[in-house]
Amino acid sequence: MKVSRDKVKTAFAKAATSYNEAAVVQKEILVRLLEKLKLLQQDHVDVLLDIGSGTGLASELLREHYGDNAYYAIDFALPMLMWAKNESKVNYQYAVCGDVESLPFQNNSLDVIFSASTFQWCNDIGAAFQESCRTLKDSGLLLFSTFGPDTLKELRHCFAQVDDHPHVSSFIDMQSLGDGLLASGFGSPVMESEIITVEYSDPMQLLRDLQETGATNHLEQRARGMMTRQRLNRVLSEYKKFVLPNGKYPASYEVLYGHGWKQSSAPSTQNSAEEWQPLVFK
Repeated sequence: MKVSRDKVKTAFAKAATSYNEAAVVQKEILVRLLEKLKLLQQDHVDVLLDIGSGTGLASELLREHYGDNAYYAIDFALPMLMWAKNESKVNYQYAVCGDVESLPFQNNSLDVIFSASTFQWCNDIGAAFQESCRTLKDSGLLLFSTFGPDTLKELRHCFAQVDDHPHVSSFIDMQSLGDGLLASGFGSPVMESEIITVEYSDPMQLLRDLQETGATNHLEQRARGMMTRQRLNRVLSEYKKFVLPNGKYPASYEVLYGHGWKQSSAPSTQNSAEEWQPLVFK
């Protein structure tokens, strides 16, 4: 099912000021993805792109690994980029408000593309992979994390007991992502998965965290209108059936990690992005 890209952009724009405090899972995934990056040991990295850079959580750790080489960031929610600049004091060389499915960068211009917890918001993951391949130099690295189909399975089950409408985004499986990497021109792709479980003292806090990180229901086929208090209480009541022996409530995240190197034989594509104006963070 497709997401409404406009709704996603609006939600993340609104979440700019609350994201860092609520992004517990995203921070943990970021740390684990950076550990995988260190193992890959890319040489001669002059230009790095952070896709879905958000409030700049990855910036300091990426700079620790790569030093002061050219560091670009892209996010389609401008308030996120502005928060990184004004509040987090992130030192990007360029920060661009743009779309992962239509990257505003030249062919063969990047050495590494890094993306933590962003690709799940794409409607056309093939386009995102093709754009990554187009902008990478030969043998350039794409490393990313995203969410798999078992993400928030408890919450999905609870909503299903209330009505027949989709309330939790659907996510692409690992096999499809690997096939997409191969089809887009990446050689030797590697996909891994793990389950991260966050425990909440109250299932309502899970819903708050989703709201404050912008990760709410953005499906085009979602139910219209506000969630009533009566229906919300039914969802929370259902969730209490998942209570753990310690009295906590689990929220499962299926985290998928992938990487691949651009092959020299990758199909050539043209830059279809619109003209853009970079924000220079000095």
